[in-house]
Amino acid sequence: MSSDRCVMNTLHSRRWFLGAVAAGALSSCVLPGQLAHAKSPKRRHRVRVVYLVSSDRRERVAFTEALRAAILELRGWYADQLGGVTFALADPIVEVVKSDKLAEWFYSNPNGANKDNWGYNNTLSEASRLVGARRGDPFNTWVIYSDGPGDKGRGGGGVAVMPEDDLLGLVGEHPRDKSVPRWIGGMGHELGHALGLPHPEDTTRDADALMWTGIYKHYPKSAYLTDEDKKQLWRSPFISTGEANKSRLLELYAHSRGSFVRREMKHQTYWIELSRQGDPVFTFEERSSAGGVYRLYDRGRGFWITIPAAGGMSRLSVDGEGWRDLYEVAATSSKVPSRTR
Repeated sequence: MSSDRCVMNTLHSRRWFLGAVAAGALSSCVLPGQLAHAKSPKRRHRVRVVYLVSSDRRERVAFTEALRAAILELRGWYADQLGGVTFALADPIVEVVKSDKLAEWFYSNPNGANKDNWGYNNTLSEASRLVGARRGDPFNTWVIYSDGPGDKGRGGGGVAVMPEDDLLGLVGEHPRDKSVPRWIGGMGHELGHALGLPHPEDTTRDADALMWTGIYKHYPKSAYLTDEDKKQLWRSPFISTGEANKSRLLELYAHSRGSFVRREMKHQTYWIELSRQGDPVFTFEERSSAGGVYRLYDRGRGFWITIPAAGGMSRLSVDGEGWRDLYEVAATSSKVPSRTR
């Protein structure tokens, strides 16, 4: 994570979500950080690391090796934090891809109203063209580095993007900060955003958390994932299943475009929304069940959903105050599709 980064665009996510609801497409739109565990006979969830080499640059093997070492270290660090479960990696671990764009293009080509987002938008656009990277990829979380000069990185919606600034940091050549662990922690921070983790609510209490300023001088020894981060990742499909996050089925509510499934694991009761095909779409933490109504919260985007325990109209809110009808749901004894845990 380079300095002065604004990572999550909550307003954009809320607009996207409401648009999806209005179009009746909520269950067909997927954001990786909010997915539930799924078992697919053909594909598996994985983190893909891409190193884009500009047309006027050559691959620096030192960069490739540093990226590989960093993501492997982070895989182990996340496992330590999550009780032994962690994310899977692609093969090869680092994909080196040649671009036909000049290095300067990545962070100087106008692409969006906010100049600070040009690097993210351009890099994602180029990676999309070359390797199929995209936001909301149901099976891949993307960590993309370019050798374009810049110091603005972003993470969210299944994609993290970092510039040459971070590559230099990973090999100890950054002009201001020579600490390699700081830049590995930066990768872990942006990966966390790509997996759906927000910044902590209490930034004073959790100042040393990985998802705040723990990457500076605290990673890897004293930086940490908060309890809320752990709960969110334990229900992510990009995290393997083990003792820490095994779960059992509690209830199933069907609606016109799929279903809501209530599950319980050791540390939490949570919900999965499934599409008609039984594919996981979103997960929610259960905040309360008082008064015969389940109140669900999507921490990554700040959305709320209520589901009547006896069945009826579910409702959606983007702020916990204004509400709109979502789906008519019915409690059912039907079996949960086999793709869920």
